[in-house]
Amino acid sequence: MNSPTPLTSAHQAHLRRKVSAVIWTLRIVACIYTAWVFWLIVLPLRDRPAFLERLGNYWQRDIHGVTDWQLWSALGLNLALWSLLLAAVFCVWQASRHLLQNMGIGPATSLWLQRGAWFGLSASFLGLLFSPLMSYFYTLHLEPALHLWRWEFHPNFLMDVLTCGLLLMVAHLMAWMSEIAEENKAFV
Repeated sequence: MNSPTPLTSAHQAHLRRKVSAVIWTLRIVACIYTAWVFWLIVLPLRDRPAFLERLGNYWQRDIHGVTDWQLWSALGLNLALWSLLLAAVFCVWQASRHLLQNMGIGPATSLWLQRGAWFGLSASFLGLLFSPLMSYFYTLHLEPALHLWRWEFHPNFLMDVLTCGLLLMVAHLMAWMSEIAEENKAFV
């Protein structure tokens, strides 16, 4: 049987470096992901004809006659959902800041993680709920028989929900462990 590793200061310093590396990697990946999603949202503004061509082929509709208000309505809805993603990343950034400062799990870390998880879940569910509005906005200029009210369900929705659910579970476990640590501290 393996003997437990002693928690020497050298071993703790090594673990601290590993945790710091993981936190900074996750922070960087979250920022890249947020920027990438923003880049995809503003795609219609960068190359409107090519975007409308691809979208029209996907929906099998000629949507080249999309007016500016239709485009900006869809873009505004996407940016509102993106702001929830940005809030989730900010909350997780704050939680990791608390974790980096004291390398301990406390109520502040748990609270920020919970907020981040709820913002992420809100963004995912509202994105799924509002997906028919996107197709409706883009096809509103067509005759009524050609209007679309199409649900867009992608596999990444499930991954988003699983990730945010896991984050929420970890946040609640952190809060519970923090309470237990405080109770134990009171006994000593």
